[in-house]
Amino acid sequence: MRKPLIIFLFLALPSFAAAQFTRDLYFGLRGDPDVVRLQDFLRSRGYFSYPVSTGNYFTATLDAVKKFQGSQGIQPVAGYFGSKSRAAANQLFAEAPPLSRQPSPTPAGSPAASATTSPFQKKIVINSLSGTSGDPLYESITLENKHSLERISITGFKIETATGQRFMIPKGHEVPGLYPVAADPIVLKPGERAVITAGKQARRMDFRINLCTGYFDETSSFTPSLWHQCPKVDTRALYQFSDRCIDWINSISRCRTSPPGRIADQDCDKFIADHFSYAGCVTDYRSRPDFFSDEWRIWMQRDQEFFRNSRERVTVKDAQGKIVDERSY
Repeated sequence: MRKPLIIFLFLALPSFAAAQFTRDLYFGLRGDPDVVRLQDFLRSRGYFSYPVSTGNYFTATLDAVKKFQGSQGIQPVAGYFGSKSRAAANQLFAEAPPLSRQPSPTPAGSPAASATTSPFQKKIVINSLSGTSGDPLYESITLENKHSLERISITGFKIETATGQRFMIPKGHEVPGLYPVAADPIVLKPGERAVITAGKQARRMDFRINLCTGYFDETSSFTPSLWHQCPKVDTRALYQFSDRCIDWINSISRCRTSPPGRIADQDCDKFIADHFSYAGCVTDYRSRPDFFSDEWRIWMQRDQEFFRNSRERVTVKDAQGKIVDERSY
């Protein structure tokens, strides 16, 4: 059975900053929450006719972006949602936001109305809710810290459905790969978010995205897909290596290891083994101020759907069971 259209929900604030696009999007992305937002935006303005926001940036989304670019005079009309397209879309949000996405009022006498509200209400909010697929890998809820100053741990928060399904947010890995057991509270700084996916992830690891986590999908698949932002090694000062070694280093893709023994040079092979791996990347770049991203990834590790197909009420509660936010469709 198909589910209703993905619902994106924002607080009733004067600013529409929650809807702003902050990164480039492009053909080939799969299950991406920002692509879901882009598809909703394009549909609200008549450019995207596909009935479901899938988060997949394929032909239908590419064509819709081209239509949008043509209407805004953006050149080239290539379907790549880059800086010019983002600026135009964000300006439209600022000038004339799309159809209201205010939460439905809670009926008097309902459990939410009678329960004690959490001190985190209006601080931690449901930024987006996706329930359009029968595959739990494409069911997700994104929580965002909207407070301007406070760092908030969401470990112990619970996500509950109208039928009593429940998921408790666990501890995670601030820097994955350092410890075998998750021991870090999942703390959201102002503006940070946690993307919580209902499906399974083979490594069974919840973690903050960093410059090096793109190495993880070399051997395992991830939905949503991981970012590949691993810095390129600067070879300009590597005078001790041969031209062949330097050429090989420059040819290695971002966030990818290189098999040993490709260069008949023991020192070159050792340099590649030390630097072109997740552990080497963390060692080299952990001190950079931009090492950590503003996003955590969490998986419920479910085989079956978490959200109902046609009508649903999703409630987020804090560790004391008090209501933080609630949305219905």
